[in-house]
Amino acid sequence: MSQDPWAALEARRQRRHWRAWPWGWAALLLSIGAWACTFMLMVLVMASFGMPGDGSHAMQATAPYLYATLALGGATLLGGLVASVLAIRLRRQAVGGGAALALMALLLAVLLVPALL
Repeated sequence: MSQDPWAALEARRQRRHWRAWPWGWAALLLSIGAWACTFMLMVLVMASFGMPGDGSHAMQATAPYLYATLALGGATLLGGLVASVLAIRLRRQAVGGGAALALMALLLAVLLVPALL
């Protein structure tokens, strides 16, 4: 390690290059992606209903897609939450981060409130 303070400052700046990323826009895109996954889950659930007397063939055919979409939706929701917190704390498009938090809160309210009633 060098004793030069300018070299140490440059090394520190290079280590933290992720702080300059546009976290607000990333959070907004991830929250919109979570809404898209929710819409796709709705389409897959509607497609899994078969004719009465058909058995569970339609549900078995769409089950892997349901699980994959559910996992992708959970990952985008978690990633959007992390990105929005980073956007607000690092002051990188904080408005986008706040809008993403609002969209994710609305999504959770739409999904959880009918289940609680």
